[in-house]
Amino acid sequence: MSSILEPNPDPPVTFFDLVRTSFTLCVRLPWVVGTTLLRRWSRWDTAYKPPALREHLSRHVMICLGNHLPHSVWQWYNAADTSGSNLKTSVRYGHIPHIFEPVRTPEFCGYWICRGISQEPIQPRDADIVLFHAHGGGYVALHPSTAAPEHVFLAEILQRHNLTTAIFSLDYTLAPKAAFPKQRDEALAAYDWLRGEMGVDQSKIVVMGDSAGGHLIVSLLVGLYERRHSRSRGLGPPNGDDGDDDDDNDDLRPAGAVLVSPWMNVHTSHPRTLEVHWEERLLKRGLDNCCKKLLPDASPELDLVYGNFALGHETRGSWAEILPARTVVTAGAEELVFLYDIEDFVLQAKKDGADVELDVAEGKDHTWQYVEASHQHSRLLGLPPDEELPEDLMEGHRSMATEILKITRRT
Repeated sequence: MSSILEPNPDPPVTFFDLVRTSFTLCVRLPWVVGTTLLRRWSRWDTAYKPPALREHLSRHVMICLGNHLPHSVWQWYNAADTSGSNLKTSVRYGHIPHIFEPVRTPEFCGYWICRGISQEPIQPRDADIVLFHAHGGGYVALHPSTAAPEHVFLAEILQRHNLTTAIFSLDYTLAPKAAFPKQRDEALAAYDWLRGEMGVDQSKIVVMGDSAGGHLIVSLLVGLYERRHSRSRGLGPPNGDDGDDDDDNDDLRPAGAVLVSPWMNVHTSHPRTLEVHWEERLLKRGLDNCCKKLLPDASPELDLVYGNFALGHETRGSWAEILPARTVVTAGAEELVFLYDIEDFVLQAKKDGADVELDVAEGKDHTWQYVEASHQHSRLLGLPPDEELPEDLMEGHRSMATEILKITRRT
């Protein structure tokens, strides 16, 4: 496999990176853990109601690491296993030879997480539904392998409802190696590839993304709209044209979209965000660093259209013409840094006449479905292939499967 086509090779870890990492792990992290526990037990701030201890401590640890670990170490840590070996060697899915297959082209890279869950792979064009996924990670970290187990679980749930499912996850180029709109262009190229070379009708495609992946999915939909209406706004048409001029005038929107805690405003500039508890503002600091890497020299025109989807803009167009026939947005009530922008996006989309549903889960935090699933990987992968899936396993993704079923019944 050519290294030129690898979008995110492991960056070199310098001596300075190791020193900074050691200081973070030996000084900053123990300080964060100790002060978090002390503040919680002393109850000095009675106005703040923190979540459960495990979630509270986990959030602070991850924010500390995200804000202070060097990019090279953070990327290496989050993409330690990019081969999908946990799936390929698992008890549950190890017998499927076509699980987690790489796709490498000059325009984009990605993985077929699965093409059905039987030993014989299905052709994507013959699947009842094709899920096009973009992972989260602030545009600077993570990999399609991170959430691969829960996506195969999703395919298995859909299979039990007689829907054969293929799942493709885009391995887009991370910042700062590439700045936006490179990631959007890769998403457009992959979407055209699904429709063109893979022969998948767009009525079978459901696009889905979590966190930064949610922003990328909406960017894909905006890019399709721009191309359809030949709007350049001084930027030129988005890349990803499949060469069929007739297609540029057609409505090629997918059947539906599922956005999980989407990062709708990459500037995290909602006025209410500045009023949240200081513990939440620590997360905003990390997001601001991600935004600087993603949009280092963005033109005002590009930023106007793609920087903040929570705001409506005539230059972007109506959400009723951009979004698919049905869009489902999920969020956690505790993710205030993201939630205000998510709510404004949904409000604006509904105002434009789009069919958008927002589900806010009480007591849950950012991308809670994926956090829940990550704690249950070993349980899922250790189940025998013929054993029934427990009803309490990955409940968040079961709910996502229900929403996908609703989308397919409308097409």
